[in-house]
Amino acid sequence: ERTIEQQNLQIAPLKLKNKPDKQGMILLEGGDFLMGTNDQQGFPSDGEGPVRRVTVLPFYLDETSVTNEQFEKFICETGYVTEAERFGNSFVFHLLISDETAAKVKQAPAEIPWWRLVDGANWKNPEGPDSHIKDRMDHPVIHVTWNDAIAYCRWAGKRLPTEAEWEFAARGGFEQLTFPWGNELEPDGKHMCN
Repeated sequence: ERTIEQQNLQIAPLKLKNKPDKQGMILLEGGDFLMGTNDQQGFPSDGEGPVRRVTVLPFYLDETSVTNEQFEKFICETGYVTEAERFGNSFVFHLLISDETAAKVKQAPAEIPWWRLVDGANWKNPEGPDSHIKDRMDHPVIHVTWNDAIAYCRWAGKRLPTEAEWEFAARGGFEQLTFPWGNELEPDGKHMCN
């Protein structure tokens, strides 16, 4: 297991626990797998293709995404301010925004119009200032950037998985399935996501 220092990450100094707490983590034994896709819906410029054989060494991974409760503990102990809080806004899926908040939205990207730039959206106000996480403490934290995630990992004595490790884990031992349930977007006409 590599440490944060071994990854040569340049981040602001934060409290770093002496030893990672492996409670709630699983050890993946690693191995060879086919990473990426040759599908035309993939984005080779993002490293999604071409398909290539990759070997990952054994690594630990949290069993679940970081929860609001875990992230709040990090915030309380460090005083860290997320980038969404500093920017004053973040993107929210349009169907989750209240009518009151939607009326105040001034920007939606033309390429992805289902996302709205919402003032006041951040990890503790997921859909904007009229929302909160009080009844969602066991939900995954959202509106967290790569920099925010690195700061959390450093505090927790952990690290982000590499892209290869993440794909290895996400595939769950299956080779080259397009989706976790198979290769059809809507098997038997049933929407499996969104």
